[in-house]
Amino acid sequence: MNLLIPIADFGNYLFLCLLVGSIVLQFVPQTKKPTIQFPKPLLLICALGVIIVTFVPVLSLILFFDDTVGFVRAATSVITTTQIGQGWLFITVFAIFLWLTIYLERSKYIQGFWIVLIIIAIGYSSHVSSQSFVVGIFSHTTHFLMVAIWVGVLFIVSWFSRSREHWSEFLQWFTPLAIVCMINIFATGFVIMFTIEAPTEYLNGWATPYGRMLLLKHISIIPVIIFAIINGILYKKASTFSHYDPRTWLKSECVILLLVFYFTAVLGTLSPPYEMDYPDAQTIEAPTWIDWLLAKNILIPIEIDFAPTLLSILLISVALLFLLLIIISYKRMSPVFATLFGGCFILTLYLGLMFSCVLYPIM
Repeated sequence: MNLLIPIADFGNYLFLCLLVGSIVLQFVPQTKKPTIQFPKPLLLICALGVIIVTFVPVLSLILFFDDTVGFVRAATSVITTTQIGQGWLFITVFAIFLWLTIYLERSKYIQGFWIVLIIIAIGYSSHVSSQSFVVGIFSHTTHFLMVAIWVGVLFIVSWFSRSREHWSEFLQWFTPLAIVCMINIFATGFVIMFTIEAPTEYLNGWATPYGRMLLLKHISIIPVIIFAIINGILYKKASTFSHYDPRTWLKSECVILLLVFYFTAVLGTLSPPYEMDYPDAQTIEAPTWIDWLLAKNILIPIEIDFAPTLLSILLISVALLFLLLIIISYKRMSPVFATLFGGCFILTLYLGLMFSCVLYPIM
């Protein structure tokens, strides 16, 4: 079940992005976007898929209490008394109405209404809302909605557009929209992060799998920004050359975004540092570097100092070189190479930062 939850969360991000992207594009005139052929059955699958994938963490909690009180009683209790269970009930109702609205081809405004309610329900059942209810719901809902608008439109236009017409007009409005979404994503992301974990504990948080997965997520956002800048530049090129097709670069950005989704999905299954239950420190050996690099649980309190070494500086320098190669790829290489360089940047920068850390067990 622990392996299934990240897959379900990943699917949830993807389904909702496709749904939100398709609804947003309905508000855009045909002259401001390329011709898009997004199959209606896929939209219906996404609407039902949201119900299924959001039930997986609920089922995991039910199975946790199954041996104690029995499945039926555990299911009733979890669904009716916990935020994650109640949130799933709301999601199910709203998703069914959304499915009917799409199936019957009703108003785009009604579709937008149901999808916003689904995202609010997801914010309600989020971990951050259990820490600070009002701030948590608002920040998580806004964060998720901005991600879904930006990434959803990007995914659909990249993979389901069937013409090169109106690319200049599309990029003309999508580029500023993406900038606004990214600003909101960063702002709400900081609120979410600092609600769960104090800013002063960010570095020490790397001693836990949660902290390191959060670091990987933050690192993976850097090449996304680079791709977004490149794709913004493509607006000018598409304006100059009417037959220029920027879809391959948009697809490359989508691939890196899938990595961000994966790290976020895994992050949702891990316990924040303040929830770590440490055993008696006197009976536990200090972690090895293999434990550290493989992100295994460290069973003793750890304090971390940032002390770069020659190896870590070399790795960070190589990571910056990979970032530069992404930019060079725009002029001289295929976006496939740029995607590969983006993945290499994430890995080498992560290793460089890990090798820059000095661990001090707190006894």
